[in-house]
Amino acid sequence: MYKKTIKIAAILIATSFLASCGGGNEKETALVEEETVTEEMVITEGDINQVDYILPSPLQIAQLFKNAGLTYVGDLTNSSEKADNYNSKYDQKLNYGVYAADMAYCVMNNQTQESINYLVSLKELSEKLWMTDIMGSMGLSDRLGANVGNEDSLTYIMADLQMQMDDYLDENGMGYTGSIIFTGAWIETMYLAAKVNETEANPKLVSRLSEQAVILGGLIASIKQNDTDNDFADLVTDLEKINGHFTGFNDESVEEFTLSDEAVKALSADLVILRAKIVGA
Repeated sequence: MYKKTIKIAAILIATSFLASCGGGNEKETALVEEETVTEEMVITEGDINQVDYILPSPLQIAQLFKNAGLTYVGDLTNSSEKADNYNSKYDQKLNYGVYAADMAYCVMNNQTQESINYLVSLKELSEKLWMTDIMGSMGLSDRLGANVGNEDSLTYIMADLQMQMDDYLDENGMGYTGSIIFTGAWIETMYLAAKVNETEANPKLVSRLSEQAVILGGLIASIKQNDTDNDFADLVTDLEKINGHFTGFNDESVEEFTLSDEAVKALSADLVILRAKIVGA
């Protein structure tokens, strides 16, 4: 029996974020430790090579990029009013991830009303994806209304939403959906970082963009091993094109892999194309 499972890591970041408001170094250390992709090869009696890909959350990646200097630019995010446009399950899953990343971006930059707008869009898409239990059980609207302007509380609420979603997908045998949702979130955050870097070159942002090579490798592998019907073959092809910009990452002679200025421009151009494909821009 070949057992395949995929999980998105629950946002342990929230606890460390809230507990370390007085200690920036501790917060940053905790975030960096949570960034890496973990692959576990587990062989049990009757099973052959069970591989669990544990991916970081949209909130974790948003915080990492914010720490590197990702500033807020409002017109870069996907309009929250476009949720009605996504009718296929393929588009709904990817854009649920896009909106999760946009909400994280807004939460990290104290954009409370925008955060609430994206939550409404997430609720709409969750209904289309039959994940209404997640939103209904959390009383999100009331919690958000009671914490307007409180970044720490909004961060915790979003972390709670992510954990609820992970559990729901797991319990309902929909773990594979999580990897597609994460793909949308990952592409959106990379797009935001690349566009902000275009405005004003930032070596720290470039470093974070470069480090995402390890996450992309795990993401592609997780989709491939579960896409038995080739429903996401085109998406995998697009992601592998993005991955082509990170070819130097696998060179064992390079201790610290950092994209060149030319490579960052080429990566940014392909991210813009793929992101437009996903959001329908």
